[in-house]
Amino acid sequence: MTFGLNNFLKGFNLNFVLRILFFSILVSASFVLQAQRAVPEHGGVWMHDEANVLSASTKAQLETLLKAERDSTSNQIAVLIIPSLEGDDIDSYGIRVAEAWKPGMKDKDNGVILIVAIQDRKVRIEVGQGLEGVLTDAMSSRINRNEIAPRFRQGDYDGGVKAGVIAIIQTIKGQYVNTEPPQRKRGGRSPWSTVIIIIILLVIMSRRRGGGGFGGFLLGSMLGSSMRGGDDSWSSGSDFGGGGSFGGGGSSDSW
Repeated sequence: MTFGLNNFLKGFNLNFVLRILFFSILVSASFVLQAQRAVPEHGGVWMHDEANVLSASTKAQLETLLKAERDSTSNQIAVLIIPSLEGDDIDSYGIRVAEAWKPGMKDKDNGVILIVAIQDRKVRIEVGQGLEGVLTDAMSSRINRNEIAPRFRQGDYDGGVKAGVIAIIQTIKGQYVNTEPPQRKRGGRSPWSTVIIIIILLVIMSRRRGGGGFGGFLLGSMLGSSMRGGDDSWSSGSDFGGGGSFGGGGSSDSW
């Protein structure tokens, strides 16, 4: 038994296995990039209901409310409701929407996006860097959980979105009062972090065995594909607002 195992291990081609693993990771990464949900064109509209869940009167009310907020404070709040994330992650999607639309004044970074994914039962408030001090992660989570989620669970999307927008505006003005401590769930490790760790380990092992050229080529191809995919997704709609910047502030929650 031991003799047979030793012969098997001697014939085990580690470089071949590394090549297979690299190729599998590259293919998986390509599928992940292709699975990213497209960011809709803004078209100068601040209330996007791609899922068609809001009534016409609610959309008109929200457009009026959002315009009044822009005119009086220069804060630019947008709403995006989609049917599904299509396998995408709402945090990543929120950043891509923010980078594509860029709501907020360039010198103030005072943009906010309320994103709702109906089938996934996910809601996110994406906050521009200039408003993170008042519309904090904790307050964003409270708005999601206390104003939006209860109404959504009852199927009241009109009421949930309106309550969320009003709470966002009130929070920025310092008028929203809710003392309940946040109970946010920490998300698990991103699949990309696991992939990156595996790649690093495989590259190190490959270099030690003289296979670094192949590993470096595949790693470069993956990173290049990722960056190109990001550029394509974020290139349109850069004139939506004043060019506000986003740094990932806000909160993602479920209902």
